[in-house]
Amino acid sequence: MKDEWDVIVVGGGHAGIEAALAARRKGCSVVLISAKRNRIGEMSCNPAIGGIAKGTIVREIDALDGSMARTADATRLHFRMLNRSKGPAVWGPRVQSDAAEYASAQQSYIGNRGVEILEDEVTGLEGLTEKVKGVRCRGRGCVKGKAVVLATGTFLKGMLYRGDEKWKGGRIGDISADLLEKDIVKRMFHVERFKTGTPSRIVRKTVNTEELEVQTSEKTNFNFSYEKQMICEKEVVCYITYTNRKTMEIAKENLHLSPLMAGRIEGTGPRYCPSYEDKVVKFPERISHKIYVEPMGYRSRYFYLNGLSSSLPREAQEKMVRSLQGFGKAEIADYGYAVEYSYFHYTEIDDTLRLRRSENVFVAGQICGTSGYEEAAGLGLVAGANAGRVAKCLEPLSLSRMNSYIGVMIDDIVSKGADEPYRMFSSRAENRLHLRQDNADRRLYLTGDRFDIMSDEKKELLTGNMKEAERIKYILENETVDGVRLSKWCRRPEMSVGKIITVSDALVDSEEKILMSVLLDEKYSGYIERNLRKNESRRNLEKISLREINSYMEIDEICWEAREVLERERPETLARAERIPGIRPTDLQGLLIYLGRKRSTWNNSRAGEM
Repeated sequence: MKDEWDVIVVGGGHAGIEAALAARRKGCSVVLISAKRNRIGEMSCNPAIGGIAKGTIVREIDALDGSMARTADATRLHFRMLNRSKGPAVWGPRVQSDAAEYASAQQSYIGNRGVEILEDEVTGLEGLTEKVKGVRCRGRGCVKGKAVVLATGTFLKGMLYRGDEKWKGGRIGDISADLLEKDIVKRMFHVERFKTGTPSRIVRKTVNTEELEVQTSEKTNFNFSYEKQMICEKEVVCYITYTNRKTMEIAKENLHLSPLMAGRIEGTGPRYCPSYEDKVVKFPERISHKIYVEPMGYRSRYFYLNGLSSSLPREAQEKMVRSLQGFGKAEIADYGYAVEYSYFHYTEIDDTLRLRRSENVFVAGQICGTSGYEEAAGLGLVAGANAGRVAKCLEPLSLSRMNSYIGVMIDDIVSKGADEPYRMFSSRAENRLHLRQDNADRRLYLTGDRFDIMSDEKKELLTGNMKEAERIKYILENETVDGVRLSKWCRRPEMSVGKIITVSDALVDSEEKILMSVLLDEKYSGYIERNLRKNESRRNLEKISLREINSYMEIDEICWEAREVLERERPETLARAERIPGIRPTDLQGLLIYLGRKRSTWNNSRAGEM
């Protein structure tokens, strides 16, 4: 091992992998520390990548040369484009992957790109918090590094629950990073607790699939990666079943044994991916809940029951599973459980994903308060890129919420946090008509080029895409039909790629996907321009600093509730204050009045001294 690394990445999940690769692409020496080498890249929960908004994040990761899209394509078993009933701006590509092959491919990918793997347990940071010297490991001792990325997922003081069972771990079969959490708390960082869970895995051959609703894979030429690599030719059928009254009654009878309902779990769980017992309590009028039955791999022996997450005792889980249509004789291979873990409060993190009280420690993934593979990978890429830039003494990368879903996610996390594990939705993005999965390469090309986080091969590919899009746009702006510019024709509801090439010979040989993407830019151009104007107003608020305010409690121009919230959150700008829940327009106006009067008093005082 080296005496000192440019970047140390702690954790080998989706965030850690992208962090390590991003720092490596910057030319940094990188070591990734994981408790178990063979579990790097493991899909701990659902073996799927993408979905509504999440699929767009995956394409953004690929546009910045990450690995998730390539690996999802290479291990794809089933594909669906979600949200087709709505406009293409919010379509969500989603693939079912072979879980074992996905992990294996990611392990090979990082190994082939010069990331060193150290199998060890990190027990704390090394040196002063303001600028750490590296990390401490149980086996190797001190590992020195110029920058550190913490991507510990659910391992930070992880605790697993199932009925009366309770044991330490970040996931089943793994350790809990108790000593690292203890060191973080000792350094006076504010951490809180979240929880998540997973369903049982069912032995595939014990399920009567003839009784289930079949969900076949869509035939498509869609790739997550812009590199147009070969898609995995293996394909599986997924299924759908439903809970029923008997399933609900079994859950109700055992609610007193639920660690969540009994209060043994303190952390808040994800609202949009609740356990089945949560659903029974919160939606008592709903008897039937859809359960997606998804193979864990092409030759895997197991089914994953997406929608039946539970931490009830084993016997209750068996009864619930066997109450489902087609599962009367089902055998459980692994029982569901809940996991509670620590994460950094959002006030500790800045918009580069650096811990505010440290020059060189970055965080990514669930340790930031998010949930989901895609969210973790997007944060990992940014954290790793910035750790690499700190190691090289370069300016940090910061993504705009107007130009990427990753930017929206980071801005949401660091400006207002979350009272439950954060999940990306298209509704969170005010500029979502521009933030589409089809144009992620063009949206992020300038960012990737400016911050030099793309390989030469990726840059060459995306440069070609940009030139093709510019050529198409030039034709649309300069050719006319019946005196009307083609760009305006594109805005008609009935206009499609097929129709537009019939009126312009110059577009006949255009690459179809890029032509479609540029056409959508034109269709939504009016909405996009309006959102950009609104954003300009918000940017003006960013220029108004609140750092000079010593105490909000003394500001009579704002309501008492706003004083308490602002005193606690201490936003740096008026724009950050605007995004804090509970802050009203009248409070913002009051702050402007206060600042104006204070600065006027200060200026008069200076004039008097002169």
